Amino acid sequence: MSGQDGLDGDPPEVTDLVRAAEWRERKVDTDPADERSARAARQLRKLAAELRPLGDSKLFAEYACVCNWLSESDGLSELQMRAHDFRTMLGFGEWAETGEDYLRALMAMAQETFGMQ
Repeated sequence: MSGQDGLDGDPPEVTDLVRAAEWRERKVDTDPADERSARAARQLRKLAAELRPLGDSKLFAEYACVCNWLSESDGLSELQMRAHDFRTMLGFGEWAETGEDYLRALMAMAQETFGMQ
C-alpha cells in the first residue's frame, strides 16, 4: 500500500501499477525492441484496470486491515518494498494474471510481513 493518494482518486495500489507501467513504457521508448518490457507494461495497465473495481471487495478490505496493522507496527515500509519489487519483476520472473491475482499476491506479502503465515 502506497503512502500517497492515488491518481484521479484511484487506490494507491492502482497508482503504483500505473507508475510501474509508465516506467516500463519509458524503457520501451528507449529500446523499441524490448518486447518483455512492452508486455510487462501492458500487463501492469491491465492489472490496474482490473484492480480499480475491486476497491469494495472483501479481499481488498482484508488487505486494508492487514496494512493498517502493519502501519501500527512499522511493517508497512517492508510491505511497500516487497510490493515494489514484485511490480518491478512482473514479466521478468513474476506474474499476476488478473487484478484479483495481484491483490492476492499483495495480501500474501502483507500477511507474511505481519507474521500471519
